[in-house]
Amino acid sequence: MTKILLSALAARRGGGIAYVRNIVAAFPSRPDLSLSVLAHEGECGSVPGAANVDWIPAPRWARLPIPRFVIGFFFFRFFWNRRRDFDVVFNCGGSFDVSLPRRARRVVTFQNMLPFDREARRRYRPGWMRLRHWLLWFVQGWAMRRADYVIFISDHGRRVAEKLVGSRCGRAAVIRHGVERTQAPLDPEIASRLPERFVLYLSAIEPYKTQLELVEAWATLRQRGDRPEKLVLAGPVYPPYARRVRDAIARHGLEHEIILLGKIRQEQVFDLAGRAVLNLFLSVCENCPVTLLELMCVGRPLLASSRQPMPELGGAELAYVEPYDVGAIAAEIHRLLGDEGARRRLGDAAARRAKMFTWEQCGAATWEAVQAALEQEAPRPASGIGEPLAVRR
Repeated sequence: MTKILLSALAARRGGGIAYVRNIVAAFPSRPDLSLSVLAHEGECGSVPGAANVDWIPAPRWARLPIPRFVIGFFFFRFFWNRRRDFDVVFNCGGSFDVSLPRRARRVVTFQNMLPFDREARRRYRPGWMRLRHWLLWFVQGWAMRRADYVIFISDHGRRVAEKLVGSRCGRAAVIRHGVERTQAPLDPEIASRLPERFVLYLSAIEPYKTQLELVEAWATLRQRGDRPEKLVLAGPVYPPYARRVRDAIARHGLEHEIILLGKIRQEQVFDLAGRAVLNLFLSVCENCPVTLLELMCVGRPLLASSRQPMPELGGAELAYVEPYDVGAIAAEIHRLLGDEGARRRLGDAAARRAKMFTWEQCGAATWEAVQAALEQEAPRPASGIGEPLAVRR
């Protein structure tokens, strides 16, 4: 019996939770394999129906990153009553937040690109967040160098890691995320706050997501003449940056033009994005953003950041813009809002492209990589794909 421990301690947001739930759902139902998922209660939830999957509630102190690494290193390695139960520990958050005795093979997924992007890190003011990103750069780099197997979720992520992390002792593969559309409707209270026609930017409100530049671009757009569309910003907020965004909205007198909708439940994002005249995704720092794939899946027109990996995922047929160029953002939004045919073509292209990314393919390749880490064998190429475990774009 091969026993695998999946650490989902770092899965606290929509994309990370979606990743955990979908790869667990794809775990093979084989009598010689068992999976234990260490997760926070109420975060990921259990996936019913798999007899060889066991969900383990995480200690409460593991919710915070510093106790998770400092206390967790000693607790899980020396004191946890199940520390010798597993053959493989799969840290899907990018670092060894659960460290087991040396006989267990180690697999990590490189998820968080922000600590490896100095330009994006500098957009945070000096303080805890900058320190946190530096610490994550250190611990994630250390984990990738020492892991038996590293799963990269984009070609862009692999290139960045190979440049900044240096030589690694284990093997690696590129396995991109998947996407699956849900039909859950928006909460009535949220739906009642939406204007009849709106442009949507669905993403966390943080410095590297460039909502501040978008507000400036919207002010420029309004100077070109009245349009019926409003701008909706939806997602959880980083308070210091959200205050700057609100100040910019007030400075330009856009309180009735820009709506901050707040956090949207993961299963409701498709309904929200499907109502938009135009969707935006203007981040400067990503690895394989699930939100971008969800927006593509909806089949509505999409204007995305020209920074990688957005063109890698979206392909040549989508529309892209430099996310720091306020004038270019305003011009592209103006062009697309005035061209219904272009919007229809973009929506069709996004929906076709989204079909390339499935959780079934991602899950199957992921567990094959974990098995390869245990056996130290070259994994077989996935069907229809020319390189081991990689989802070609």
